[in-house]
Amino acid sequence: MGSTAFDRLYGFVLGYQATWVTDIGLRAGLFSSIAESAAPPTSDELADRLGFDRRLTGVWCRAAYAYGVLDWEPEGGYRLPEGFGPVLLDPASPEYLGGRIPFIAALYEDFRAFPDLLRSGRSWPRSEHDPWLLSALANLTRPDAAMLTGQALPNAPVAVAALEAGGDLLEIGSGAGHHLVHYARTFPRARIVGIEPDGPSVALARAAISDAGVADRVTLRQEDANGLEDRDSYDLVVLSITLHETGGEVAWANVLARAHRALRPGGTILVSELPYPDAVAEYRTEPVYQMLAGVQLHEAVVGCGMITQGELGELLRTAGFRDVRVVDQPMKTRHVMLGER
Repeated sequence: MGSTAFDRLYGFVLGYQATWVTDIGLRAGLFSSIAESAAPPTSDELADRLGFDRRLTGVWCRAAYAYGVLDWEPEGGYRLPEGFGPVLLDPASPEYLGGRIPFIAALYEDFRAFPDLLRSGRSWPRSEHDPWLLSALANLTRPDAAMLTGQALPNAPVAVAALEAGGDLLEIGSGAGHHLVHYARTFPRARIVGIEPDGPSVALARAAISDAGVADRVTLRQEDANGLEDRDSYDLVVLSITLHETGGEVAWANVLARAHRALRPGGTILVSELPYPDAVAEYRTEPVYQMLAGVQLHEAVVGCGMITQGELGELLRTAGFRDVRVVDQPMKTRHVMLGER
């Protein structure tokens, strides 16, 4: 019987290994192939179907079974446990983790570098990381757009009506452009503008816009939100997991003030942020808060700040927004607020 300290730390080791085993299954298409099988395949059948090495496929299947992300039938083969399909493979599920697991695995560079960065205090931009990180981050945040239009925006009917009639939407921090494409398809009469300062992300976004065939209604500008000059131009401004990346407290206030000015009178702002708790003691009260405490290591390395739930509301009110309110939505890893100019 191990000590409490041993058991806790040993659990961390097992969780680390389980994360990597699950990430391999997602990136290699192993989970998808198993889910699509008419009958549970053996590891050899799975390897042959995907053109993989039988020995290595068997090693992965046994590890996935050991960690409970696959079930095994002695007279058959491997299958997904009950309920794992939506969580691993369905981005539309509010419990979807198939994007977060590769993102956590991609943070290995930051965890390795953190001891040295403790001494220097320097930031390390995402653009200088393994490109895998940007790809993982884009896939992690892609499902957010459907949540914002499906659960959050119905709470702002004036903005929805304006966009449906051919209004204007600004997204601050467009990343790889998946949200811009989603907004263009959701509001086929609206004009969509995105701004994004990161060059590699802008390249990904422009390719996504072109591939989706919406370039006639979507404009993307490589621009820092701290210099936004648009005035009285939009019916909706969206910041999705973006505000904390624009700088520190002075920058957050500046960006929100500029967003307020960019809206038409009566226009709506929609801000989605990581749901950091307001007090240190709360970090042990919810698993999502524990996860965010770890993610903050990455956010700090790349130069991002941390906005707590209470601070976000105060920032919006200070910027001049009225009727600031929290939106009830199903994603535990998001804190969504609305306000009007």
